[in-house]
Amino acid sequence: MGASNIHLFEYLENKYVYDVNKSAILLISDEAHFQLEHEQSCDEEAADLEEIKRLRQKGYLSPNRPKAIKHPKTSMVEHLLDRNLQRLCLQVTQSCNFRCSYCVYSDIYTHRSHTVQKMDWETAKKSMDFLIEHSQDSLSIGLGFYGGEPLLQYELIKKCMDYMAANVNGKMLSFNLTTNASLLNEEMVQQFLKYNTKITISLDGPQEIQDANRTFANGKGTYDIVTGRIRNLCKKYPSLKENLNYSMVFDPQNSFSCIDNFVNYDEELFDGTSVMGSMVTGYYRKDNLKYTEDFLSEWEYSKFTYMLHLIGKLSEKYDSKIMKMPFLDIISIMKTTREKFSPLGDTEHHSGPCVPGQLRLFVNAKGEFYPCEKVSENSKVMNIGSLDRGFDYEKVKQLLNVGQLTEKECKDCFAIRNCGLCAMTADTGEDEENTLSRELKLSACRNMRAQFEDKLKDICALKRCGFNLEQFQVQGGKYAAR
Repeated sequence: MGASNIHLFEYLENKYVYDVNKSAILLISDEAHFQLEHEQSCDEEAADLEEIKRLRQKGYLSPNRPKAIKHPKTSMVEHLLDRNLQRLCLQVTQSCNFRCSYCVYSDIYTHRSHTVQKMDWETAKKSMDFLIEHSQDSLSIGLGFYGGEPLLQYELIKKCMDYMAANVNGKMLSFNLTTNASLLNEEMVQQFLKYNTKITISLDGPQEIQDANRTFANGKGTYDIVTGRIRNLCKKYPSLKENLNYSMVFDPQNSFSCIDNFVNYDEELFDGTSVMGSMVTGYYRKDNLKYTEDFLSEWEYSKFTYMLHLIGKLSEKYDSKIMKMPFLDIISIMKTTREKFSPLGDTEHHSGPCVPGQLRLFVNAKGEFYPCEKVSENSKVMNIGSLDRGFDYEKVKQLLNVGQLTEKECKDCFAIRNCGLCAMTADTGEDEENTLSRELKLSACRNMRAQFEDKLKDICALKRCGFNLEQFQVQGGKYAAR
């Protein structure tokens, strides 16, 4: 029959098996672990240990694996992009008044550089009309504004919001904006509140970190101006906080505990908001990203104390806003391990890719299409069309089926149902027609598998400490007791 489709791992002194077909974590004996480990290395069914026989009788330890890798939405691409667009993200300008040390538009990445290119009204209107025309089957649609620094083009943003509100009929409409907040003023806040706009503010930490990483173009620090504007505007417009969240980029050369404490204790800035944290991206980077031991140990300590808070062993003092988002993912996986899953089919694709362009089509200042705002505009393989040409459906299908680059490895991968990789992880960012790299994808695969195993261990730790999933529910990205 062949080896079971499983992943073996250890946590503290215990042995576990993750069953890929069942999406279940099982505590097993040392002897069963030894037998299954031998099975994996020999690619043959393990000996008839009584414990293993019982598991097989219950449907566990199946050798079932997919025979081919193909995304299930491949045949639906044309329909989804013609009639079911969800959100449009407009790059209203490529200009920015900041010069952040880690910016993807700096010379340490293969992205484009900062330019003075701005989107004109004709391009913006044509983009919005495209969204309206291609979302006939969507119950709700959204429009986002991105840069550069989008507030440099506030008048265009205002005109776009008013246009969409007047021309979208019978659908729920939402707006969102990502900004450094240095230009945010009362007029803008009134406009954004009028349309219930979700505002994401980029802020990296306390003054010493913000001013080191995020400076104005003239080199001066930005902390005082940014936080001063936020504090003053939130005092005058208390409802603003309901629509605010923060995006923090963690430079692994900095102190994580310093950032964590800043977020947890500055209630004036952060109370009532959510915080999304992410590491400085390693994708499209020309050099290797390095982590300090201090950063990693502080991250793990914060995760540990937050875990103890979740199970009621530590007070609200340890209710880390930054750790909430990573644990949402862990709790989501934890829920799947309790549900009944169908075995893997003959044709599968790892989770991770969305249909490029459907969920958040990115239109740059020139009217070119990209899957989202995170990919490189210098990459020809990521250019999936334009306002003039429409969608390149074949290129969209190529990106959607990025798993075919690593088909052999994906068929045997224990993280196939919990993979977060999309085509961006295989993109070299070079100005060539077909630049998806199997080698880059495999490198990202190794990291993804390690991350998923860490999450499995976190789930085991929570269960071992008595975490009761039934006591919690997730509402708008926040935990609440039932």
